Amino acid sequence: MLPVFFVTASAGVANPDLSVIGQLVSHQTDDRASQDANTPTLNLGETEFVFDAYLNPYAKGMFVFSVGTGGFSTEEAYLNIIKGIPDGMALKGGKYRVGFGLLNPVHPHAYPFIDTPRSLAALLPGGEDGFNDVGAQASFFLPSVGNWASTITGDVLNGSSFHPDETKASAAWVCRLGNSFLFNDSIPLEVGFSATQGTNNVQWNTRTGVYGGDVKTKLPLTGQANLTLQGEYLYNSSSIVVDSTTGHFDTVNRSGLYTFANLQFRQRYNAGIMYDQYQPQENSTGIDRSVKVFLGYALMEETTLFRVAYERFFPGGADPVNTVSFQVLFSMGPHKPHQF
Repeated sequence: MLPVFFVTASAGVANPDLSVIGQLVSHQTDDRASQDANTPTLNLGETEFVFDAYLNPYAKGMFVFSVGTGGFSTEEAYLNIIKGIPDGMALKGGKYRVGFGLLNPVHPHAYPFIDTPRSLAALLPGGEDGFNDVGAQASFFLPSVGNWASTITGDVLNGSSFHPDETKASAAWVCRLGNSFLFNDSIPLEVGFSATQGTNNVQWNTRTGVYGGDVKTKLPLTGQANLTLQGEYLYNSSSIVVDSTTGHFDTVNRSGLYTFANLQFRQRYNAGIMYDQYQPQENSTGIDRSVKVFLGYALMEETTLFRVAYERFFPGGADPVNTVSFQVLFSMGPHKPHQF
């Protein structure tokens, strides 16, 4: 009986792919509100440990752990079921970066620039850390014709990303419609629409809804160069409690967008520019804007990346702020830091 037991137990064992992604980050800003104004800083940024493997022919597991100034945390841990269910359907469950828009599902180290756009951090749940929650997702490929493909996705979430300061549960939902086209068999175009809603104050049952649209294309220029154009628009409508005794709330409507152009050339270089604007919650009638230029170089197949960026930020009603950033990304294992 013992040999049979050991064979059965080991049949489902899968050795996962293991990757480690680290980074060094340096900033210098003239923001007078910063304690490091006009002083260059150098920090070890967040380090990620990625484990993933096929558990069997039907399912795949993924774990992403991070270590940073806030300590050790589980950034993602989910199961993907991709076979053994109706054709065109996939299931996902666990903790993950929510599939709202184009950038949020992607880890920031995989962006072609440094730092998450300000508009996403201001308008999506989760802020600078991204829209990340525990939930279950079902996605379906819709019937299509020709060079057109569409996917519809729905998620039910725990909802804690909408009310991080409260422990009581209140569910949230997300849905997305993604459409992909191919022009002249060489120019892809992606157009998507996303929506989410959750409870921002469980005690008084006030809600936040975010709705967005996005577009992306990649234009081939030469054999070793292409130009990516991408943008997202978001609209946030939130009922904000202004009197915690009575539960009286005000409805605050805000919007924002980002758009960027990224030129990839000579295989290992990229350069681009981004425009970003949004209405901050503390002053929803004002508009904060920023313009950023960025440059990157990949050393030997993207296992090591060097990036530099300059941002001029225009906070509504205040003096412009200039920031120069430098980042080094380095990885071990099959997961590269740049897969955008």
